[in-house]
Amino acid sequence: MTEATLLRQQDVLAKFGEMALRSENLDDILTEACRLVGEALGTDLAKVMEIQADGLTLLVRAGVGWNPGVVGHLTVEAVKGSSEGYALNTGEPVMSVDIDHETRFEYADFIKDHGVKCIVSVIILGAEGKGPFGILQVDSRTPGHFVARDTKFLRGYANLIAAAVDRLQVGQKMRAAQAELRISESALRKANETLEERVAERTHAFEAEHGHRELAEEKLRQSQKMEAIGQLTGGIAHDFNNLLTGITGSLDLIRRRMDAGRTQDIARFMDAASTSAQRAAALTHRLLAFARRQSLDAKPSDVNALIAGMDDMLRRTLGEQVRFEVVLGAGLWPALTDANQLENAILNLTLNARDAMPEGGRLRIETTNTQMHASQSLVGEEVTPGPYIVVCVSDTGTGMTPEVVAKAFDPFFSTKAPGQGTGLGLSMIYGFAKQSGGHVRIDSAVGAGTTVKLYLPRANSAERLIGDVAEAATPQGRGENVLVVEDDPTVRLLIVEVLTELGYVGHVAADSREALPVLRSDQRIDLMGSDVGLPGLNGRKLADLARDIRPGLKVLFVTGYAESAAVRGDFLAPGMDLLTKPFTLDALGAKIREMIES
Repeated sequence: MTEATLLRQQDVLAKFGEMALRSENLDDILTEACRLVGEALGTDLAKVMEIQADGLTLLVRAGVGWNPGVVGHLTVEAVKGSSEGYALNTGEPVMSVDIDHETRFEYADFIKDHGVKCIVSVIILGAEGKGPFGILQVDSRTPGHFVARDTKFLRGYANLIAAAVDRLQVGQKMRAAQAELRISESALRKANETLEERVAERTHAFEAEHGHRELAEEKLRQSQKMEAIGQLTGGIAHDFNNLLTGITGSLDLIRRRMDAGRTQDIARFMDAASTSAQRAAALTHRLLAFARRQSLDAKPSDVNALIAGMDDMLRRTLGEQVRFEVVLGAGLWPALTDANQLENAILNLTLNARDAMPEGGRLRIETTNTQMHASQSLVGEEVTPGPYIVVCVSDTGTGMTPEVVAKAFDPFFSTKAPGQGTGLGLSMIYGFAKQSGGHVRIDSAVGAGTTVKLYLPRANSAERLIGDVAEAATPQGRGENVLVVEDDPTVRLLIVEVLTELGYVGHVAADSREALPVLRSDQRIDLMGSDVGLPGLNGRKLADLARDIRPGLKVLFVTGYAESAAVRGDFLAPGMDLLTKPFTLDALGAKIREMIES
């Protein structure tokens, strides 16, 4: 799919969402839906067919490009052997690339009479607990006009139509509830006017009437809450613009490289822009899909590999004002989760953290293993004891009050200005975690930042992992000098050998007593790599002394205690980073190269 096609489809989603929010006429909404989907897919034929009471007959309720007498009059039977019946029975999109050579289904005569060759049918779901509303059918007179990826856009578009239908139906229920409330109030006033004469015989009736009033008010509140679905479309536009930051950042880098005549690595940024665009489109689809409560595709996933693959995109999204740190736990178990939904959850948490730090700050993503026990559950929580993988996203932003934290997972609740968020981000994450068999916790205080912990159940390690990243060439050194401070002789030897192979010059010290003379000498040191748990003076205190001697010295801590990084929020100063044991040659080389070049 080209970027132009993607942007055109997203523009159609935004146009339809805006129109669906303004209009109170279902026929107008459905007709505009047909016109816009044709605009998105390059055809002038489309229709919405509404299922009738018998569950088999489909009435052409709205459409564009059809001769008079079709829309509002003709029907199609969703029987066995029809594409419409197949779509309703399976819930899956159906596409015929050339109906003249179609052997699976038979199509209605009026479709053939209009010269239709290629056709796609997508189900429009009904309200929760009810059957489908009908089918969105897009037609073309050109064989093979539609391709498989068009069905992904159409499924999301049909879900948006379903949301618009739901909104109108909810509005009708709300108006009915308001009418009931007015009737109840009138009856109550009448009863009060004659209360003295009828107090004995009307006491029971009054109580019943009062109960009915409370029920009507509850219905009204529920209807108003459901109408908040209308906020979804405007919020999507905001969230989508945030995701486009990855695209615009990559394009800006491409422009800068081309202006400088450096074209050798432009393909990398083009790939990054394309990947961000695909993720943005997938996020829009999954937002709509989640509203229909579709099941998750949970598979054993390598969470560390998934986060590592998002690193570049997250850094570009956060911008230069936010210091971004990633601490991936050693020996992390595979998680039983939907990798795509987990990506969206991490992205949403990152965007929320960024928005909470308008003046900049620090954002950290950490992973670790944990064992949950029944005694660790908080009041009101439903957590199944067992092994979990924890993804912890913490920031130094504005924080939240206890009242806001208590409502943070409520659907459509948002502290952002109108039009700047859907209020679905945290509720989606909460629903995703619960559907995955996990949990989410928030720890926040005003002025002290926020920490969100996402608990994912451990998967069977014997199953194939999802999320492994392809191996890349190990970054090479250019003769830089690295001081290695490690008390374990085997680890010290290994690190020095790795540094030598990567093209660095290694200098060794077993502890701070051996390291300080080197630091005080004239020997050039580009980076110091130090164990945290050194005998005598520990690695953190050694780093402070080293920076007194050599201001601005970059320090890479190497430790075998991944859990300690999760609780040392202020452990790392600027220019410092942490690598957990065991590590690969690629991880060490990449981290050293990254720090030296930063």
